[in-house]
Amino acid sequence: MPDMYQLMLNAMPIVPTGPTGPDPAILMMFPSAATGLAEPQGIVTMEELMASHGVIVAKEAADVQTLSSLVHPTRDGFRPQLFQWASAGFPDLYIIHSVSVTPPTICSDGVTREIGKYIEYCIEMHLGEVVESMKSLMTGIQPSWSMDGNTLRIHVTKL
Repeated sequence: MPDMYQLMLNAMPIVPTGPTGPDPAILMMFPSAATGLAEPQGIVTMEELMASHGVIVAKEAADVQTLSSLVHPTRDGFRPQLFQWASAGFPDLYIIHSVSVTPPTICSDGVTREIGKYIEYCIEMHLGEVVESMKSLMTGIQPSWSMDGNTLRIHVTKL
């Protein structure tokens, strides 16, 4: 009596294949099967460029708005955190402000930037200038900045 494995093998249809795969005559009926997926013609369309550029410009505009508190610090925007710092006993490098942004792969001007340079690109000033500007608005306080991933943090230390 034949075993179960042999019965299953005998029941399977035999599909002819050539030395490297399916019969070329069959593949000719389906050109994409013979060559893989057809690549799109051309490099890019103007519509694709405009759509992707528009998305990047909109993202950068939103990031500029998010970062505006750095360029135009307000009394109401920073006082609550400064009073929390005071109530904590003025620890060094106390974080009073943080803002997170993610740079696009390529900015709207065609340049690739890491996070710090992207923030400077958006606010149109160096981060050192940002903290110097804040220092002029906070007597006896030394602001500084640091990065944690895609988050810019503003710290303060008592002078």
